[in-house]
Amino acid sequence: MKNRLFLGLGAAFGLVLAVCGAIVPSTDSLSANVVARVNGKPILSQDLAFALARLHEDGATSSATHAEALNYLIDQELLVQRGVAIGLVESDHTVRKAIAMAMIDAIVAEVLAKEPSDKELRTFYGFHRAVFATPARLHLQHVFCGGSRNLVEARARAEQAREALTHGLSVAEVRERYGDADAIALPDELTPLVVIRRALGPTLSDAVLALQVGEVTLVPVAAVGYYVFRLVSRQDEQVQTYEAVKQEVRAEYFRRKRDEALQQYLNRWRRDAVIVLSPKVQRLDMIANSEHTTGP
Repeated sequence: MKNRLFLGLGAAFGLVLAVCGAIVPSTDSLSANVVARVNGKPILSQDLAFALARLHEDGATSSATHAEALNYLIDQELLVQRGVAIGLVESDHTVRKAIAMAMIDAIVAEVLAKEPSDKELRTFYGFHRAVFATPARLHLQHVFCGGSRNLVEARARAEQAREALTHGLSVAEVRERYGDADAIALPDELTPLVVIRRALGPTLSDAVLALQVGEVTLVPVAAVGYYVFRLVSRQDEQVQTYEAVKQEVRAEYFRRKRDEALQQYLNRWRRDAVIVLSPKVQRLDMIANSEHTTGP
């Protein structure tokens, strides 16, 4: 229905052009590559060929003619020009985002079109081997004793929990007997170190990283209580061979090349642009930094 409506608009516009033929500018100014001008904006023959192909791809418009495709482009150009005239580029966030994304696609098109050789990918892999490694992981179990309890009682229960875990009692049973609810949520399985550090924070993380497999430790947390950790197993970082991760290497290669190309253009445009920052920006940064430093 959308295509029929659009083609109908195009046909109506063509009728208007025919009726107003006497005031249409001369075609003498059209070069061989320009099939039409809309308020001075040229529509090129390659644009027409592309539009015709797109219309043929739609099932409802498989018989579209060159005239219908041209009307499609004319209507599209009129809509774009009207959008610019009423300030959509300046005011509509969706339009601005679409333009920005189109610019990014245009900038990186050349990078994405050049397929790297196997030698280039192997060299890239050699410089970024760590990116394609399986990170070290730990299987940790923990019990917390504290919360609403006084610290003396919490310490006593934590000692009992450590003893029970050391002798192989299940963590579920130890928690039921001695533990209290806490905010740490770690899966009872091998977990990447980055996840563990995020969940535990630096102090607790340093304590568990020092553990040997099978070892149990008790870590006090000031004015809160005690954590008891058992290291069930450890898996060291594993470097993947190039052959095993070739597709990931290619994807990462293109991602970085894309980012580099975009940043080069942006740096160049920033150098050429006149950018004036309000003093308020500095004050806002100072306030944000102050809140980050002194906040709870």
